[in-house]
Amino acid sequence: MLQFVAPVGRPLKCLLVALACLSLGSQDVFAGDTDFGRPLQTDLANTIAERGLSVIIAVKNGDHAGCLQEFGSFLDDGLSPSETLMDLGSNTKTVTAAAVLTLVQNGTLTLSTRLGELLDAVPDDKAAITVSQILNHRAGFPESVGSDEEKIGKEDYLEGVFATALRSPPGKTYHYSNVGYALLAAIIENASGLPYETYVVEHVLAPADLEPIGYDAAYEESRSAISGRSWLTFFQRTPIHRASWGGRPVGWNLVGNGGAVTTAGNYVTFLEKLFAGKIVDKKLILDGFRGSEDGADTIDYGHGMVRLQETDQTVFTHAGENILFSSDWRYVLESKTIIFTAGLGDDALRTMNSVVDSLSASGSACRQ
Repeated sequence: MLQFVAPVGRPLKCLLVALACLSLGSQDVFAGDTDFGRPLQTDLANTIAERGLSVIIAVKNGDHAGCLQEFGSFLDDGLSPSETLMDLGSNTKTVTAAAVLTLVQNGTLTLSTRLGELLDAVPDDKAAITVSQILNHRAGFPESVGSDEEKIGKEDYLEGVFATALRSPPGKTYHYSNVGYALLAAIIENASGLPYETYVVEHVLAPADLEPIGYDAAYEESRSAISGRSWLTFFQRTPIHRASWGGRPVGWNLVGNGGAVTTAGNYVTFLEKLFAGKIVDKKLILDGFRGSEDGADTIDYGHGMVRLQETDQTVFTHAGENILFSSDWRYVLESKTIIFTAGLGDDALRTMNSVVDSLSASGSACRQ
């Protein structure tokens, strides 16, 4: 099951200095394929080759144009990194959270609206759960109900979820839950009167001049990343719709919480515009965090992302993986620096710390 993986390793302390010298001027965020600068490219290429990783990496800093490059098996797939569709895994949740917040911003619902007011046939033990509790994984739902590949419709999925016992009373404890974000996708549909993907594309992404992020609305098999060989794919290399979704259409075990696709460049641009307040009010995002209320060892999960407080900067992050694909991102609030990695297996997660280290050592990111 796709799930969030907490970031580990070296903090981004040196990243502000490392990226300060970017000076590409005013350009489109990812106008074609812009390579990394030679020091960064050489360092990353050597590290990634030594580890045998297959990954696409995108970096963006402030108002400067971004750069992205591919490594490993992606070099031989006939696609450029700017056109390759990647499986976002649980980074789908950040998109779903943004969609929910647009409904909050336009007054369709509030963060305190209860589940019983939003969906039909909600049992008593779940009726008082709030939108905020679901967004922050504090509703008490289990991580999953069924497998990613199960072909189950919305109504059957909801019935199964409502019949499943909660892990803890609503609002009391953090339990990471794919179930909660699938419920948020259902809430988006009921509240907007539109299919989840239609609402996301037309009312969240298109107004911000973003390309689709999703399932059928975004997917083209000819542009899909191709998996490694696994028992899940009968040891064949297969595209995302067969490798991650178990075929089309996508079942409700994935909708809204995992498995959405887009390009690395488009996802970085989505993050940039999200944090710039061009999708929803930035305050709606930042108000989703609890700070140290639950103690230093508790994950500070807000509206579709985790916040890490460093000594001199604030880092937002999320990651996701299944056996076949992974993705990871970091956003440094003070420098507006974004790093995104997506790859095969857990390669995106294994690459992130190397990117941070290489940026700190190289002194520049993109080719100038």
